[in-house]
Amino acid sequence: MSEHITNKNTSSTCPDFKVKMSVLSERGKHINTVVSEDLIMKGSIKTRENSYHHEKNPTGCINLGPAQNKLMCDVLTKRLSQPDLMVWRDDLFHYYPDAGLLEFRQAIAEFLTDKANAAMPVDPDKVVVINGCGTVLESVAFALCNSGDAFITPTPYYGGAWQDFMRRANVNIHPVHLYSNKSENETRSFQLTIDKLEKGLEKANKKGLTIRGLFLMNPHNPQGEIYSREMIKDCLQFCHKHSLHIIFDEIYLTGGFVEGVQTTSILQFKPEDIPDPERTHFIWGFSKDFAMSGFRVGLYYGFGSEVKTVIQNQCRFTRFSANMHVVLANMLKDKDWIDNVYMATNQKRLRECYQFVSSKLTLAGIPFLETTCGLFLYADFRKFLKNQSFNSEIDLWNKLLDAGVHLSPSKAFRSDEPGWFRIVFSVPIDQLKIGMERISQVCKEIVTNKS
Repeated sequence: MSEHITNKNTSSTCPDFKVKMSVLSERGKHINTVVSEDLIMKGSIKTRENSYHHEKNPTGCINLGPAQNKLMCDVLTKRLSQPDLMVWRDDLFHYYPDAGLLEFRQAIAEFLTDKANAAMPVDPDKVVVINGCGTVLESVAFALCNSGDAFITPTPYYGGAWQDFMRRANVNIHPVHLYSNKSENETRSFQLTIDKLEKGLEKANKKGLTIRGLFLMNPHNPQGEIYSREMIKDCLQFCHKHSLHIIFDEIYLTGGFVEGVQTTSILQFKPEDIPDPERTHFIWGFSKDFAMSGFRVGLYYGFGSEVKTVIQNQCRFTRFSANMHVVLANMLKDKDWIDNVYMATNQKRLRECYQFVSSKLTLAGIPFLETTCGLFLYADFRKFLKNQSFNSEIDLWNKLLDAGVHLSPSKAFRSDEPGWFRIVFSVPIDQLKIGMERISQVCKEIVTNKS
């Protein structure tokens, strides 16, 4: 009969087969790598460490980097504090449909139909409400792309989109580089043409990339351009020709601050003018037009049903408070307040801030792209660089930070042309005055040191 013998001192005779595993997964490392490239976030972190306060820290940093509207807190606080918006019902304590509460989607649909001057009433059944437009972009990426696929987009472009597509979905953006120098027959800097899109797509295909669609911001970030109806129509045909999706990010849809300016929108196209509805997508949210970036409320609108269903099926992970659905629905229904209080005040304040910044840039001899919409302008600081390189651009960016003002450099927008900076002007005028004075002082010192 055999005996089972246990060696009490196995550690001295048996090899240690334990393998030391990495703390992070490859996905975790990927997320950290992508985040490390976010220059706007880096600048904002530096700013928060030494944030300006008119009494507590008057020498602190003025943040003109992130595109947030900080002009409307007083108006919003007053309205959101009214009893008719502070509604509590039994159903708000429970789960709600994946696409969002119907009353909220109906209020959004009516608002967009009106403000976008839509060709057809926006259908609330095609609206999916999600916790912020960044999450909408990520949900779209998961719905349309495999890991490693890509979208094309005219560049410079809102760098946060690359973060939204790449962090978890691992979907890239292939840039179609535009430049400030105008070619023959072009009327403005950074002008998009279909020929440039065709060449960009051809270049991506030669690299072996699988391009799934065109990502288009209208109005544009950072240039502030409103695309013409003809340009939108041409982009629709370009995508239809190549069986590509087209994603319209219209988060600045109602952000016009000049009297009589009407933004263009894909919602202004009749069904027969949209050649491929299943591959046509619209995104909008409350962060910019309603100065509510902290509320995290965005939406997807599908002209077809297949992609909309997949977006909706991801809402297990993208919901937000049911109470906020009702608050914002009731706010949108108050059309008198929307038109005559909120939008009238917002347009006036944005216009005044834009006029102030543009006049200061003109006095300082800094060229910029004129705009009539949005929260920012794109300014040309190339003559203040040591040389025309991104290293020199980052040197200037750091000088501005050291002087107490944060702007977003062109590298943050994946540009191929260093020296341009986005200046967000939707901040209180007292801070804007200090920020512009600090910018002017840095530029003066550079000119003095060169001479």
